[in-house]
Amino acid sequence: MSDRIAAKPRPVARIVCDAHRRRTLRNMERRFTGEFSPGEPVRATAVIRNDGMYPHKDVGEPLVHPGDTGVVRESWRFLGEIYYTVEFVARSVFVIMRGHEMARMGTAFDAA
Repeated sequence: MSDRIAAKPRPVARIVCDAHRRRTLRNMERRFTGEFSPGEPVRATAVIRNDGMYPHKDVGEPLVHPGDTGVVRESWRFLGEIYYTVEFVARSVFVIMRGHEMARMGTAFDAA
């Protein structure tokens, strides 16, 4: 009887949760993948037009022009894509953008 018990290998699993390490890894992943964090200043690289969702503006009217500066307010994932809510104070608009439509402040785009 004791041979049967000893013959079965026991699964060994150890789960360690270190919140600080997890936060550090997430920040590193964000930096390397090009993700933007809330509060980060950005510059638009594309024209963002009203698709009918923005009130008091005509459909197709430009809301943001390339070169406009804004601040990322929040980010979220939807169907595998990352979206950002960006506030452009000079234009008095909040728009939803994707990462390829904006660049970090202090990059080569600023020199132009």
